[in-house]
Amino acid sequence: MENKKILFINLVDASFIKMDERILREHFQVITFKFKYRKGWRLIPEIIREFFFVFFNISKVDIVYVWFADYHAVIPTILGRMFGKKVVTVIGGYDAANEPDLNYGVKTRLLGRLSAPLVLHFATHLLPVTRFTFNDMLKNFGGKLGNKSTVIYNCFNDIFKCEIEKERNDQVVTICLAHSKITVIRKGVDYYVELARKIPEIDFYIVGVTSGAKDFLETNKPDNVKLIEKIPQQELKELLCRSKVICQFSRYEAFGIALLEGISAGCYPVGLDYGGTSEILENDLGLKIDTLDLDRGKEAISEALRKQIIDVIPIRKDIEKRFAIEVRKKLLVDYLNNI
Repeated sequence: MENKKILFINLVDASFIKMDERILREHFQVITFKFKYRKGWRLIPEIIREFFFVFFNISKVDIVYVWFADYHAVIPTILGRMFGKKVVTVIGGYDAANEPDLNYGVKTRLLGRLSAPLVLHFATHLLPVTRFTFNDMLKNFGGKLGNKSTVIYNCFNDIFKCEIEKERNDQVVTICLAHSKITVIRKGVDYYVELARKIPEIDFYIVGVTSGAKDFLETNKPDNVKLIEKIPQQELKELLCRSKVICQFSRYEAFGIALLEGISAGCYPVGLDYGGTSEILENDLGLKIDTLDLDRGKEAISEALRKQIIDVIPIRKDIEKRFAIEVRKKLLVDYLNNI
C-alpha cells in the first residue's frame, strides 16, 4: 500500500512537535510548513505565506496534520476541508484551556477566541494529548467535539535516562521554561520557592528561567534556591542524574514532559494532583499533594528524599510502558493509516 502523504503544520519549535514530525516521516511522505510566530501586523505576511504554501500543496496530500487549534490552523483546516482532505488537529493543552487568572489558554486572546472554535469545528479528527486536555476541551468548547476525538498520549525522549544506581545528592529539581512572572506562577514555581525556604538545608534547583521570570525569582528566593537558565541537554542530564527528587507543582499542566524526563533520569517524583501530572502519577506512583499547602509539600519532599533507588525503578518502568516514543508512534501511525 502506498504511503499516505501528510501536510504537517508546525507552529513552535518544541521538542515534542519535532518528535511527531520525525515519527510521521518514518512512515509517511511529509511536507512541512513552519509557521513563524509574529506579533501585530507582522502576522499578516506570514498568514499570506501560509495560504499560498498550503494552496499549492494541498492537492498532493491525503491528510493535513496540525499541532494546536489556534490562528495558524485556520487556513490549513479550511483549505483542507474544501479540498476534501482529512484534517487532524493535535490538542496540546493551551488550545483547550481557559484560565484568565493565569493568563493562559487560547480563549484568553481575541484572535484565539475567534480561531479556535472554527478550527475545532471544521477539523475532521482531534487528538488531545491527555484525558485532562480532552475534558477541558469539551468544557470550554462543547461536548459534541468528543465524537471526533481520540486521546493519544504525548511522549518523552529517554535521552535523559542514566544509571539509576549512581550516587546522588540530596537535592531537588524543577524544570520551568519561563520568560515571565505569570508563567512562573502557572508552573507553581513560586510555591516551590516557598517550600525551599522551609527546608534550608537542601538545595533546590530551578532550570530554564530567563528575563522577567528570573528577575522575579532573584528578588524572592532564599539562598538554597539555585537558578539556572536554559542549558544544553547534556548539562541538564548531568544535573538530573545526580539529583534525588523531581517536582512539578503546576497550577495548570496538560502533560508534563519535564516530569517524565526527571523520572527517566532516576529522580523520585513529587507533584500536584491535578491535570496531566495526575495522569502521569496515577496508580499511586510517586508522591502527590492535593493542594499547594506548604506543610504538606514539605512533608512530601522530605519523604521523597528518604526514598531509595529501588523505589524509583517501578515508577520508571511504568512511565516507559505508557509514555515512551514507541508507544505514541504505534498508536499515531495506526490511527492515521486507518482514517
